[in-house]
Amino acid sequence: MKIKLLYFLSVLFLVACGYQNDVRKSLENEDKDAKQMLQGIWLGEDEETPVWFVKNDSILFPDTTSMSAKFWIYKDSLYLESSHLVRYKIVKQAEHLFKFINQMGEEVKLIKSEDLSAKPSFYKNRSYALNILRIYDTDTVGIVGDVRYECSIHIEPTSDRIIKSNYTDEGVEVDNLYLDNIARVKVRLGSVEVLSREFHKSDFSKFVPFEFMSHSILRDVVYSHADSIGAYFDAIVGIPDASTCYVVEMKVWRNGKLSMRLR
Repeated sequence: MKIKLLYFLSVLFLVACGYQNDVRKSLENEDKDAKQMLQGIWLGEDEETPVWFVKNDSILFPDTTSMSAKFWIYKDSLYLESSHLVRYKIVKQAEHLFKFINQMGEEVKLIKSEDLSAKPSFYKNRSYALNILRIYDTDTVGIVGDVRYECSIHIEPTSDRIIKSNYTDEGVEVDNLYLDNIARVKVRLGSVEVLSREFHKSDFSKFVPFEFMSHSILRDVVYSHADSIGAYFDAIVGIPDASTCYVVEMKVWRNGKLSMRLR
């Protein structure tokens, strides 16, 4: 069994090394003439919609959400490198025409523009991250009999970067940048503050698989309800701007003790 495992790992290692060597070879032997031919502004097939601005070693996109990508051309392929390296087969390249196959297997046709009026759209003031301005506060009062809970939640971005891959209308993979969040939760029971704490995504690592956690953010913490035992909150750890998430229930007991469980 150990011999089979070692053999399998050795094969994986050799495949990985071979892939890395192929990538290095393609970069070291890139087609500089083809790269030069690709410089400039490229429009969609309708010859109106800006798609790419190719400048030196980078491809820039006209929207305010997509990060630029490094590129090179080797033989019949366009390589785009961001958080992933993606290879696109080139169907045809000419001075004012570029055709390639996107990741959905569809042929994409781009037309080079001599009109530089679209150039400013590639240099818009871009947000540092899609959610950098998502700062918000909520205050809730929960009354159970003669018990009054005053709950406040403050959410703001941190400096921790999370990259999420997405696709343009042309079926090209691009990176979107997000920032993780921090949540400050305070709970008062009458005139007594029983909890005042900051919560980070890592506080919920016990309940969320590592691979999912590495691509997610602490999306939100929301007040749920209160009873005679304590106040309840839902911490939502999920992929940015997607429905996929894990919900962890946080119970703040009347004595300030905190317990959690996966919902």
